[in-house]
Amino acid sequence: METIFGALWLPCLILSLVGIAFLIVELFLPGFGVMGICGVLCLITVIVLQFITAQPLVATLVAVVLGLVLVTMVVVFMRSMKNGLLFRSPIVLKDKIEAEAAQPVSKSAEHLIGKTGTALTPLRPSGIALIDGERYSVETQATFVDKDSTITVMKVDGAKITVQ
Repeated sequence: METIFGALWLPCLILSLVGIAFLIVELFLPGFGVMGICGVLCLITVIVLQFITAQPLVATLVAVVLGLVLVTMVVVFMRSMKNGLLFRSPIVLKDKIEAEAAQPVSKSAEHLIGKTGTALTPLRPSGIALIDGERYSVETQATFVDKDSTITVMKVDGAKITVQ
């Protein structure tokens, strides 16, 4: 049964829905990867199939509708990044470290080796820690440490204080 939308209207509808689903999944994954590429390829395939099997007017209509869907998805994505679901995502780093939060390391920082303190900010891998009642800019050895965790000074190398 052929309609004004051509003989392949059902496969095109299914491909459109699959392509949009891939793009929605890609919104919640970091980067632009396989899901996004598959989604775009599905939508391009729909447009090409419509140009081959249907009237050019129908193919243009399909392209415009898919374009509007993509623009809507981008707008939703941008709003979600500002204050929606993606804003609350653990992937997005939102913690701010104030400039005055740490004191510069003095030459006498060697006395801190072996002392314990508390991470005042998340250490990713650097941040601010409270050691002996003083705030210091510290860093870990490529590990993340949660805020309010207990840390120990392992070494001091110039202005660099390494904790664990």
